[in-house]
Amino acid sequence: MIPHWLRRRMPWYSPPPARWSIMEEPYKGDEIVVLDCETSMFDRKKGELLSVAAVVVKGQHIQLSDALDLTINSNAITDPNAVKVHYLRREDRLNGVAAAEAIEKLLDFIGNRPICGFYIEYDRAILNRYIRELYHFQLPNRFIEVSELYVRQKRRYIPELALDLTFEGLAKDLNVPVIDRHTALGDVISTALMWIKLTKFNTKRDP
Repeated sequence: MIPHWLRRRMPWYSPPPARWSIMEEPYKGDEIVVLDCETSMFDRKKGELLSVAAVVVKGQHIQLSDALDLTINSNAITDPNAVKVHYLRREDRLNGVAAAEAIEKLLDFIGNRPICGFYIEYDRAILNRYIRELYHFQLPNRFIEVSELYVRQKRRYIPELALDLTFEGLAKDLNVPVIDRHTALGDVISTALMWIKLTKFNTKRDP
């Protein structure tokens, strides 16, 4: 990942519009945003956004009362394999919001806080595709992959340790409930609990 200070000097770089200019500012707080997207197919270049959810985690607390949970009113033809995962059929999306409205609300929600997720690079690619088309910039936030954090901690003392890096594998090992698997909000809550377990583990062991 290119550091933000260097990315800003690239000829192709475009800053956020004034409404979201804070996103370029260094974050100095103690909150993160955990997010997840569900899409019409498992392709970061072609998949259309069907739902997105996000929560703020502050310390060891998930701020569920302020969670963002949006279904997109999309006519996208959905890969049958994707439907088997997230169960979002076309008729389930009729009362959703427009993709542009969802992106706008998500950007307001995120601000300049770090963004965490499971397989977060996929979500990042999907969201940046929409943001570039609508507002001509990309998310400048710091991104955290929860499975990478898990691997670093598990292999800290036993480098050759075999690990199950599936979502269910991490949840089982960290004793985290899998909540409404493959719904955006359910995955966000479980991922937020993984983050809390992993950062609590780190705090207890690091000087």
